[in-house]
Amino acid sequence: MKVWKLLFIGILAVPCYLNALSTTDNPPVSIIGKEGSFSRISEMIGAYARVSIGLYILGELIEPSSPNLAIAGYMNINETIVDAWLRVDGKEAVTVVNGITRAAGNGTKGIQVDDYLDRITAFEKIFTEIVNGPPIPSNSELERMGQIIDGFKQASDVSIARLTSLEKEIKAAMEMSYVNFSVSTEIDEFRRVNKIAIYAMEQYPGEVKSVTEKLKKFDGILNFTDIYGPIQKRITKYDEYLTQSNTNLNISNLATVQKIFSKSSDYQVASKIAESLKTLTLLDETSSLGRIWAEVFKNDFTELEVLKQDLDSPLLKNTLNKGEDLEVLKKVMNPIFDIGKIVSGFWTDSDAIFRDIDFKEQANIIQQLLTNMAEVSNLEKSVAAVSSMLKLKNISKELDDFKTNYDKINLDGFLKQSQIVDKLNETHKYAYEVNIHIPHWISVVEEAERTKSLNNYKEASNSDKYEKFKNDHPLSTILANYGEAVKDIRITFSSNINFPNSQVNAMFAMATSLNKTMEENEKSLAEVKAALNFIKISQKGENCAHFVSKIGTLEKIMDEKRKQLDTEREKLKDSPDAEFYKEVVKLNRGFNVKAKLVAGSNLFKIFDKIVRDTKFDNFFEAGDVLYKKIQEVPFSNKNRFKLILKMKKLQTIKSRYEELKQEILLRKHRYNNVPMENLIQLRWLIENLYELPNPELKVEEWKQFAGLESLKNNTSGGNELANFEKAIEGISDLDFAEYQKNVPNTYANLRALIRFHNAILATEKVSSKTFWDWNHQWIEIVGFVAITLILNALAYGGAALYIRKKNVTPEELAKRKERKKLEEKEESEEKAKNKTDPNSKAKEKKGTTTNVKARR
Repeated sequence: MKVWKLLFIGILAVPCYLNALSTTDNPPVSIIGKEGSFSRISEMIGAYARVSIGLYILGELIEPSSPNLAIAGYMNINETIVDAWLRVDGKEAVTVVNGITRAAGNGTKGIQVDDYLDRITAFEKIFTEIVNGPPIPSNSELERMGQIIDGFKQASDVSIARLTSLEKEIKAAMEMSYVNFSVSTEIDEFRRVNKIAIYAMEQYPGEVKSVTEKLKKFDGILNFTDIYGPIQKRITKYDEYLTQSNTNLNISNLATVQKIFSKSSDYQVASKIAESLKTLTLLDETSSLGRIWAEVFKNDFTELEVLKQDLDSPLLKNTLNKGEDLEVLKKVMNPIFDIGKIVSGFWTDSDAIFRDIDFKEQANIIQQLLTNMAEVSNLEKSVAAVSSMLKLKNISKELDDFKTNYDKINLDGFLKQSQIVDKLNETHKYAYEVNIHIPHWISVVEEAERTKSLNNYKEASNSDKYEKFKNDHPLSTILANYGEAVKDIRITFSSNINFPNSQVNAMFAMATSLNKTMEENEKSLAEVKAALNFIKISQKGENCAHFVSKIGTLEKIMDEKRKQLDTEREKLKDSPDAEFYKEVVKLNRGFNVKAKLVAGSNLFKIFDKIVRDTKFDNFFEAGDVLYKKIQEVPFSNKNRFKLILKMKKLQTIKSRYEELKQEILLRKHRYNNVPMENLIQLRWLIENLYELPNPELKVEEWKQFAGLESLKNNTSGGNELANFEKAIEGISDLDFAEYQKNVPNTYANLRALIRFHNAILATEKVSSKTFWDWNHQWIEIVGFVAITLILNALAYGGAALYIRKKNVTPEELAKRKERKKLEEKEESEEKAKNKTDPNSKAKEKKGTTTNVKARR
């Protein structure tokens, strides 16, 4: 029974042992110091983005979805540019250039196109002004302005008689120069005048406030130009166009010109190639032109060295692989670094051609000629349609009446007086607080009676508290002037000047009609512009031989590099790492990881700049100061409306910026000191950036605005504009709409990248297993069971012998002792006999042994 217990204990030990083999300690969570800063988050997401870009390039090398996407990915430029670049053909270039220059040289001499092009430019300008100009007011805004105008017509004069009376009563006390305190009547008069003055002081601030409020309610008329200005501006521009376009337009020898474009369809492909070649000549000059991974890499091209650094960085190791080295990911991505050396040759070997000044100039000419040539199909029909479109009808009577009435309204005087009143609290502060000085004046009066002297009394009346009551231009005069300005505007509006909604509707109708006309003739307009520009360029007679010769050289470079690339691609098909590449292709086909992570990284980079720098705040503060200055420009100044409108746009941008900054600061507080491995797991880390307000701030737009002569002329005499220009230099664009549209569904794509990494780790683990790795647990089980059985058998045998020995009787023990003595005696006799007979020694020994054994 004991034996079976031992066997049972041994079998129970097996699963316990296996469980111990499979148990591992949980890896420690990495702590990366101070985390959660926007720059650090941007860096982390940027590393993930660069990895996803590398995998995308690798996937296109393995299983291309389009022939040249891998090359485009390496070079960080649009695929269409690469397509055209790799399609260059020296012989075809000769044919195209000869054909285009031959066409340009036939029939274009003597044709005048400038007047027609100028008319088209003027028409496009008026179209933009009317259809896409400042917003036309809504009905609610028109109703409010109508109520303000009616208020002017019905308003009575604002009386300032009481205010004037109070000022006189205060002034009478301030101007007392002599009192004979020995005469009771004079003392009584002194007391009476000051009693009245003190009461006037009590009433004065309230009366000032009452009169000011009655007058300031008319300030709503200052929005008159904001409401009706957009309509007036459109009408003015329309009239200007009608004045300029009163001459007939025609193109001489139109039938001859049409023949030039008879084979325009032959140049469609060449036009696209020329456009791409022109772009390539500009890549070093325009950083964003044609780029696809904007700002994720340090320079414009995909830097593979940066990606190598990412794969070794603690940031990526900690967040993607629990602090472990990314050896498997490096192994999978290694081909892109080797092949990248070949692809870089596409650019480095071609760079000298694209930087060649003559090549760039001639490429620009060829591109313009080909682009314009390719757009023309039926010139005669298009010219007829455009010529008709350019002849606009006269403006309607309703809009003409509107313009007449608008021009009668002059708000300059009213604006000036309104601005003066706005500054009263600064320039006439005593008027708003004279009542708080009553205790002081009472003490001055009492002191004069007690000392019977007006010395201190006169000194006090000349102080800042009371001095302005004594001058010839008290507050009542200023408010009276304001009242006169209100009266002038009221008289203007009372002469049957109306601004009904029908005039606004007429403007809407005109804008709608013009937009419809443009839509119907858009293709014809583009065709006519292309033909006229082709003629204008071709009349310069440029020679493009240098361009053709360089195209031939470029073709040879492309052929050589393409062969090298194709050879390396073929090697990938037979690679021992093919199982890994299947996972790469699966990731690329199912998700768009790269674009979303690029967007997230760039957005956090922008947010970091906002919270760490005050330059944007300084810019908007300078804008506020400049806006106040512009508001002082007279209404009669034709540039006022345009300047005010622009500054209102800046106010809208500022409002969005402040809302954005508030949201950013909330996130900064939320993410501060949170480990990166936790942040990368947040679903909304990137996705909810889609909801943030976009300021849509374009630096170049405000640089151009600050450079306007009209702005300089109307803001002279101060440093407001200079400060604004200085503030612009410290900021960058703040318009991230392109990034925001990519961030939805980022989390799912990021999780796909993480799942990809887990999949390649699993693949690596499977491929590296030996026979022992695959079967060691079963071997260990069998071995352990066998050892257990052997040990149990030994234990059983030992136990059986022990038990047998323990159970023997005394009689049997005595027999055993007797038998043993007999055997020993026989052995001793045999030994003695063998000593005397050596020949029979062996035989006897054998017999003796046999006898002994038999007895045993």
